[in-house]
Amino acid sequence: MPQSHPASVSARRILVAVVPPVLAAAAVLATFLSVRDRLPDRMAVHIGAGGDADGFSGQGSFLATALGVLVGDGVLFGALAYWIRTTPGVQRVLAVIGDAVAVLTGWLVVAVLLANTDVTDASSVTLPGTQAALAFAATAACATVGWLICGKAEEAEAVSGPSAEAERLTLGDSESAGWTRVAGSRVLPLTGALVAAAGVIVGLTTGWLPALPLLITGVPMALLTGARVTADRHGITVTPSLAPWPRLNVPLQRIAEAGHRTVDPLRDFGGWGYRARPGASGIVLRSGDAISARLTTGSEFVVTVDDAATAAALLNTLADRERRTAAGG
Repeated sequence: MPQSHPASVSARRILVAVVPPVLAAAAVLATFLSVRDRLPDRMAVHIGAGGDADGFSGQGSFLATALGVLVGDGVLFGALAYWIRTTPGVQRVLAVIGDAVAVLTGWLVVAVLLANTDVTDASSVTLPGTQAALAFAATAACATVGWLICGKAEEAEAVSGPSAEAERLTLGDSESAGWTRVAGSRVLPLTGALVAAAGVIVGLTTGWLPALPLLITGVPMALLTGARVTADRHGITVTPSLAPWPRLNVPLQRIAEAGHRTVDPLRDFGGWGYRARPGASGIVLRSGDAISARLTTGSEFVVTVDDAATAAALLNTLADRERRTAAGG
C-alpha cells in the first residue's frame, strides 16, 4: 500500500485544525438564524451546576462571542499546525486539540440556543445534564476521527545533540564549581493570559465545565515567568524562579556529554515550557542558546538559557570527574 507523501499528511493535519471550527461556526450561525425570532431578547447563556440559568446576555453579544471563539480556535490552531509542520508528532496533537475544542464549543453553543427557543422568561431555561455527556461523546468521536485522518509520518529531522568535541573547564582535583542563571520567558505569561481569558469567555458563554481545561492550563502558564538553571555536581537542575517546586534534575551520571545549540521552541519542540518529543526533552522558555546534554540513554535534554556554553563546559568537567570516581580512579 503506498505511503502518503509528508506534505499531503501535513496538509491534512492543517485541515483537521481548521475545518471543524469553520463547520462549528456555520452550525452555530445556521441554528441562530433558524430560531432567532423565537429567542428571548435576554438569553440565558450560562447554566449552573443545578441545571438552572444563572448567566444572561443579549442575542447579538452571545452570537458574536461564540463565533469569535470558534473562528479564533481555527486561526490559532491552524497557524500553529502550519508553523510546526516540520515536527509531525506535535503537529498531529495540536490539530486534534483544535478539532476537539471546536466540536465541544459548537455543540454546547447550539444546545444553549435550542434551550432558549420559545421561552418567555430566560431565568426558566434549563439544560439537561445529558447535553454535556453528548457533547463530550461527540468531541471524543470527532477527535478520534481527526487523529486517524492526520495519519502517521516520520519525524522530518533527527534530533541534533552537542558537538563531539565538547569543551571543558579546567578544575583542580580539589576544586569545585557551580554555575547558575535565571532564564526568562515573554511568550509563556502572554500565552497563559490569553488561554485563561479564552477559558473565561467559554465559561461565561457555554459553561465552566468545558472552560476548566483552558483555565487549568492558562493560569499556571501565566504565572510561569522564568526558571533558575543550575549546573554543578548535582548535574542540571531547573526550578521555577518564583517557587522551590516543581524541581527537575538530570544527574551527572546520566549525562554522557554536554554542549550548546540554538533552539527554536515551535520548530524544534512545538511550543514553550516543559517539552518532549521522540529523542529529546527539556525546558524551552524562549528561542536562542540552550544547554544540550546527550544522555546515557542516547536522547537529548535541552534548557534554553544564556551563557549555555559555560554551563556545558562545566558539566563535561564534572561528569568526567564523576566517571573517574565511579571507576575508582
